[in-house]
Amino acid sequence: MKKLTSMYKRYMFHPILYKTVTRTSIVAVLMLLWQRYVSDGTFTIWEAPGFLCGVVLLIWAWVDYLRLDGVTIHHLLEEFKGMGKRQKKIHSTRSIIDYADEKIVSFEELEPQERTYCSLLSNLVLGLPLVAAALIASAL
Repeated sequence: MKKLTSMYKRYMFHPILYKTVTRTSIVAVLMLLWQRYVSDGTFTIWEAPGFLCGVVLLIWAWVDYLRLDGVTIHHLLEEFKGMGKRQKKIHSTRSIIDYADEKIVSFEELEPQERTYCSLLSNLVLGLPLVAAALIASAL
């Protein structure tokens, strides 16, 4: 497997940011719902739901890492999923005018391996601080 840092490209910043913001809002809603309907007052919002959401995101990141490493679970019609996609435009020179007409790359336009990498990074960016905050809150 390639090194993870060498896989990062500049055009992946926006998809990673968008996925992180979306997952942050979903995690915040889940934590608030837990606090409102499930919590009995024993744990704070950072201890139980924060730790649980962080661990789920880190497990999801581990699954993404395994996918990047080549582990797959075959599903029905998985081999037909990538058919019909257009190829990336390859530039022969590296002048700024070559990139003037290009638009921002969305998550759906990325290659499957790049999608998995963006998902891995967004899960790590959100999961690690949640688990750290939960461990700090439980220690205090």
